[in-house]
Amino acid sequence: MPISITTSKPIDRKALIGKVLRTANYRVSTEDVQDFMGVMPQPSGSTEKAPQIAPPTFAPLVAVLGLLRTFDWSADFEFDYRDGTAMFGEQFIEFHRPLYVNEEVEISAMINDVYEKSGRQKFDVVQLAFKIKGDRDGQLVMTGKQSYILFK
Repeated sequence: MPISITTSKPIDRKALIGKVLRTANYRVSTEDVQDFMGVMPQPSGSTEKAPQIAPPTFAPLVAVLGLLRTFDWSADFEFDYRDGTAMFGEQFIEFHRPLYVNEEVEISAMINDVYEKSGRQKFDVVQLAFKIKGDRDGQLVMTGKQSYILFK
């Protein structure tokens, strides 16, 4: 997803806080989980079926992929950034229940915080708060926060 310079007007970063982003869906497929787990040797004569519950380490991948579907870099953040200069920052996840294979989850997010920092160059940090619900029971699977670092 390229980031492009779209505006030259001053940006009120704090005005973005609380902005609700579009929802996105992600299906936790057997293939995705098996690819994620890698090739695991099975004991001879094993008839073990594919897992019914995705490993906890798979959940951050679902959060990242799902969150990337909830926003458009230039339309939702409205900042001036150089193309290709975004990277992931911190991620916090609270698990509420297991993530099931073949379950479709709904990801909803809002902009939780935006602030400018500087090092050798200035950059903005955009933090999203998210909720992920499963279609199996409509309950929360996980909640958390994900930060993106956007260089100018």
